Amino acid sequence: MNLNIHATTLASLQRQVSVLGFICIGMAVSLVFAVGSLVSTHDRIVVVPPGLSGPTAVDWGKADTEYLKAFGVFYSTLLGTITPRNAEYVADRLTAMTEPAAYAEIRKSILALAKDPSFSSSGATANFVSNQVVYEPETGKVFVLGENQVYAGSGQPKKNPVVYEMDIRIVEGRPVVKSVTNYNGIHARTLEWKTNNPGWDKPRQQQG
Repeated sequence: MNLNIHATTLASLQRQVSVLGFICIGMAVSLVFAVGSLVSTHDRIVVVPPGLSGPTAVDWGKADTEYLKAFGVFYSTLLGTITPRNAEYVADRLTAMTEPAAYAEIRKSILALAKDPSFSSSGATANFVSNQVVYEPETGKVFVLGENQVYAGSGQPKKNPVVYEMDIRIVEGRPVVKSVTNYNGIHARTLEWKTNNPGWDKPRQQQG
């Protein structure tokens, strides 16, 4: 029996087993990194929402400007279209679209309006009609300009120019309003507008 041949063969097998072991370890490490990459990577969805002429893209944490503007119009229209009968429904619809810290105050305002005797007993309805949307890249804010129209009875609606200012973010692939405010006027209070209108946030002095 040639022991040298067997010894050489055994040593060769041991080396092959060692090499295969290192390969397996390398494949296992690569698999871990691949799984981690898949878990942390989310698809970018391209859609064509109603009312838009072209596609928009929504990622896990961001979205196209047109998507944010379209959502801003939808949100402000829903918020600005209130009747005594649909107030609670509108407040509930806004739950999933609004950050909890801001939602509590919004819901309170909507329900307070619905319970206001001058509003509820008159059969009045409020309707917001947008006519312009402005997106500010520096702050990520969306400004929706339009008219707040209040209908009471069969007469002509009372119209008032108003601006909805919203901070909209994409959280886990869906739009969420972090803050919202509205004010009378026809100008969006962008950073540029504030620079050109110093003292805009100071109360006007009463004329003597």
